[in-house]
This record gives sequence, structure tokens and C-alpha cells, in this order.
Amino acid sequence: MAELRRDPVTGNWCVVGYTIIKRSSLGTCLFCPGNENLTPPKIKEIKNEDGSWAVRCFPASNPIFIIEAQENKRAEGIYDKMDNVGAHEIIVENPNHNKTMSAFTEKEFINLVDLYKDRILDLKKDKRFKYILIFKNHGELAGSYIFHPHSHVLATPIIPQRLGLEFYQSRIHFSKKERCLFCDIISQEIRQNKRVVAINNNFLAFCPFASRFPFEVWIIPRYHSAHFENPQEEDKKIDFISIFTSTMKRIERLTNAYTIVIHTSPNMMKIPWQEEALLIDDYFHWHIEIMPRDLRSSKYKREDEFYVVPTTPEESAMILKSERV
Repeated sequence: MAELRRDPVTGNWCVVGYTIIKRSSLGTCLFCPGNENLTPPKIKEIKNEDGSWAVRCFPASNPIFIIEAQENKRAEGIYDKMDNVGAHEIIVENPNHNKTMSAFTEKEFINLVDLYKDRILDLKKDKRFKYILIFKNHGELAGSYIFHPHSHVLATPIIPQRLGLEFYQSRIHFSKKERCLFCDIISQEIRQNKRVVAINNNFLAFCPFASRFPFEVWIIPRYHSAHFENPQEEDKKIDFISIFTSTMKRIERLTNAYTIVIHTSPNMMKIPWQEEALLIDDYFHWHIEIMPRDLRSSKYKREDEFYVVPTTPEESAMILKSERV
């Protein structure tokens, strides 16, 4: 059974012992309309006017995190570990097997964003979960072997390392300057206009100053907001969809593989390292990170929110020791 183990050197948590189950569907796409019986029962659907589904969500068949598990925190000498409690859901973004994000209509994007927000708000009701992570891998170089447009929703009992670093650095900046770090970045990017990809009244798309990948783009609200899942006024919703669509059209002209991750606030008002009087709503700013993949960059591990390892270190050591040298 998979479990979470904490690296005592970096403080990062890793999932070890997760077994990838390859399922044969004899060429049948499990996510296409008409094959709903081949996936677990739905959690939520948004329907079209004719009653067919537009976007659907269901539990992952082979989840990384298991909602029925208990935390069961325990020690092994100086090491800490716990069971892989959490949730893992799949969102099928569109009934059309071949439709990529750049071709989504405004209504299709609205449906998808509404379901993203619904799942974050619903999973945040479970106080065992510290973070709700939504990400999309598109293309084999990004680690996805299912072409049908889909996303993953992970509810985790830990703060993913990269998000933790963002929260920490944002807090440090705010405590020194009493300003949001991301708001300062937005102001400078607009002023310099060297890395701006697109801009409208409410959102900015730009290539981050220290980009990790060629053509990496962040989409961020121009005005301070800590929670992606909060309701938006109609004009902000339209501006978000407009800039997201135009950005994806640009990205998909350059690559057929990319990762998209939503960075929103954790499932708590305060996090352990922050000052008592400082709320995360004051200093964190939600955003979306789009990371294109190519042959060169796919050789290097992207900045994953956590590692998932199929073989435990005990098994690895046994296999390595058995190898003749």
C-alpha cells in the first residue's frame, strides 16, 4: 500500500509504493460519451441543454490518495510517515475526444472553470485535507498517455513543497513591505512590458522572470485575490476566459505537450510558519502556471508539487543489492 514519507533533509513529502495499473480498453476511450459505465460513478456533472454531459467528474480508478484512509501518523526512528489519505478525482473537460483547450468555446470554458471551483470548495470541507491541487498534463512529453481532454484533482494532507515555498516567500515579502509579492510583480511586469504576453482589464499573462521552461506563462488576476475558487463577477469571468483562451492558442501553436497547474490558497486560514496576526488572504495571490514541454525540457523533472514513486526504497535496495557487479 502506498504511503507518504517525509524527507528529513528537505521537509518534502513523497508518495512511495504507488502501483501504476495499466488498463486495457481495446482501443476504447474510457472518457468518451457512451462509455460512462467503464469509469467509476460520477461525483458531479454539468449538463448541456439537451441533457447530455458537458463536463463530468468521477473518482480516479487508481487513486494516488485514498479518501477512506486515515492519517495514521507514525515514526520510524527519525523518519516520519503517514497513510496516503486524501482524494484523487478525474475531470473530463469535454465530450469531444479530439478537442484541445485552444478550441474550447466560451461556454465550455465556463463549465470547466465552474466544475474546478465546485471540486475545490467541496473538498475543502474535509479538514483532513490541507491543499486541493488541480492540474492538467497534455501530451506524452508532459506525462499523459490519454489524449481525451482531462484534468486531475488531488486533495492532500500536506502542503505541496512548491506551494509551501510560494506561501513562505509571499509572507516574508508582505511582512517586510506590507504589500503582496504578486501584486508587486504584476505592477513591474506591466510597467516594463518586456515579458507581457497578453493583458486585459482584469488579468495579466506573462512569462515569469525566472522561467523554468521555454514559453512558460503565468495567468494572474491584476487585482489582489487569494482564492481561485471564489465567485467572480461576470466581467472578470469573461476576461479570464478570454486571456486563457488566447494564451492556449499561442501555446498550442508551439507545442503539443504542456502542464497546467492552478495555484490557490490552502485549506486553512493560517499555516504553521506564519506570524499569528497575518492571514494568508493578505499576502497570497492565486495564479495559473502553464509549462510547455519539449524533448529537451522533458529530460528534466518539472517542478512537481510532490513526487510519486512506484517502488519503495526498501524494494529498490533489495533489487540493487541482488544485481551482480
